[in-house]
Amino acid sequence: MCCVSSDNHCKLEPKANTKVICKRCKVMLGETMSSETTKFYMTEIIIQSSERSFPIIPRSRFVQSVITQCLVQLSSARSTFRFRIQGQDDKVYILLWLLNSDSLVIESLRNSKYIKKFPLLEDTLKADSSSAWSAIKVLYQPCIKSRNERLVSLWESDISVHPLTLPSATCLELLLILSRSNANLPSSLRHMNSFQVAFLKM
Repeated sequence: MCCVSSDNHCKLEPKANTKVICKRCKVMLGETMSSETTKFYMTEIIIQSSERSFPIIPRSRFVQSVITQCLVQLSSARSTFRFRIQGQDDKVYILLWLLNSDSLVIESLRNSKYIKKFPLLEDTLKADSSSAWSAIKVLYQPCIKSRNERLVSLWESDISVHPLTLPSATCLELLLILSRSNANLPSSLRHMNSFQVAFLKM
């Protein structure tokens, strides 16, 4: 997980480049929008009193928690259930369709072959042999390497689809998380029409 930002560990790039970079871990935390406004990405920082200690949260679990909360809040506030997950350069990485937000997933970790494919998710190996999680169920389409260009174009022109902008690296992290979730499902449940099925933990 990216380290918590502070005045001592954040720096602004030169004026031509408005990215806010963490000096310690070199991760992009946000962007300067104006001389008085800085936008931080919700998946890159935790805001908490420095007087309190807090547990270390595995990166993949933190990303899932933040994004699921955001999707649920947006779907409730704006009555939208389709999202374009895009990088700060407006490149679309994932098309995501929220199906429901009240799923309960019981996950067995006895078979770790999928985790070995994605080192980012190794923290799950430390969990118990089985765990129950509240989760949201989503349909998704990967859009990297020019995949699903026609569908991306259709969703970009649809005003009912809400864009969700994240750092490009986080978009790829989310795609890995979705891919692992899909791979852990029984083969008969991995697809719905042309979309892939996945669960994101809350």
